This record gives sequence, C-alpha cells and structure tokens, in this order.
Amino acid sequence: MRITREYKRNLNDDNWFYVELGKKLKQARCSKVNDFSGKTYVVTQSAIAKYINTTFQQVQKYEKGINRIPLIALVKIAKFLKKPLSYFLSDYDNYDSIADNFNIAFKNEVEKLEEQK
Repeated sequence: MRITREYKRNLNDDNWFYVELGKKLKQARCSKVNDFSGKTYVVTQSAIAKYINTTFQQVQKYEKGINRIPLIALVKIAKFLKKPLSYFLSDYDNYDSIADNFNIAFKNEVEKLEEQK
C-alpha cells in the first residue's frame, strides 16, 4: 500500500483509530468465504457502497483512513459482510479502562469547579 500525505496526516492526528479500522474493513472485504464451496472471494467496494447508499470512492477513503467511518455505516458494513461488529473493534478492548479513567478524571474536575463557585 502506498502511503499518501492524507494517510500520514491521519496517523499523526487522532485519526489513527480510523486508519486501523479501515485496514480491518479492507481485510474483512477481501476475506469473504463462500459457505458452500469454502472458496474465498473479494467483495467489491462498489457492492459495499451500494448497500450503504454511498459511492465506492467513499468506501475507498474509509479503507485508507482518509475519512472517518460513521457508526451507522460501520454497522451496515458489518451486517453486509456478515461479520460481528466486534470483529472491527476487537483490537481496542483495553480502551474501556482508559475511558473509565477519563470519566473519573472528568468527574473530579467538575466537582472542583463546583466547589470553586
């Protein structure tokens, strides 16, 4: 895969999550298995785009991490590819503890602000 300027920018910004999510999307799209024959085939970007009512260019941008994937689009893609949503998010299990720590810190800051009033 050629690394574009947008890809590098997204890796440097907070969009690294969407870059990784795009990689998982491409991997899922290219690993569709026929239940009857067991053969692997590729689902086209156009087929996914038609299902989620967008363009194949948009799906391409999702895969490259240039654009962020909306949650509803991710749910529709997971349904279309017959993958659980956890397939796309399985690498991010440890973020629950980070989110909990953030929520605790946020609550503490709100309490401090209320005490200052």
